[in-house]
Amino acid sequence: MCVPECSPEQLAQVAALVPEYQIPSQRYLLANSLDDLRSRNAEARPSPDGELTRVGLRIIPDAFDDSAITGIRVSELSRLAPEIRQLRSITVRGCFVRGRLDGLHGKALGRFFRACYESAKQMTVILPCAMPYLCAENGLAALSYNQREHPETLDEAITAAQIVAMQNQTAFYAKLLIT
Repeated sequence: MCVPECSPEQLAQVAALVPEYQIPSQRYLLANSLDDLRSRNAEARPSPDGELTRVGLRIIPDAFDDSAITGIRVSELSRLAPEIRQLRSITVRGCFVRGRLDGLHGKALGRFFRACYESAKQMTVILPCAMPYLCAENGLAALSYNQREHPETLDEAITAAQIVAMQNQTAFYAKLLIT
């Protein structure tokens, strides 16, 4: 996690500020790299009705990149897409977006939420894939930091998050998750 740890009480308090968000209630099969996707593909078996194993892809918007963060950079998706499309036992469905959020608050944190949506939108076009959910990783901790350290800018971050939540619902008809 790139932002300070928060207590469960702090996270719950912040989560209540953005009611359009949902905290994931289930575990998602996740891939951090092309190698992870290949591994998931090798392990997967289509169901009797032909349904493929669903995998979420962890991606990193270029503007919030940190070489220490695990995931696929959005700028790499076009190069990797042909190989990802060749994986026949899995299907990419949804993404987890992470980035360097240290000290972000207000409009800067709002830019991260918008980058999450824009990155997911790019992913649906490049791969192509469905987007039943989009997860903004470490967003609750960043909002909690914002609330504690820069409460005067919290409304700006929350407004951006709410806009992204509405865009996500209308464009993808998808859940917007936040961790």
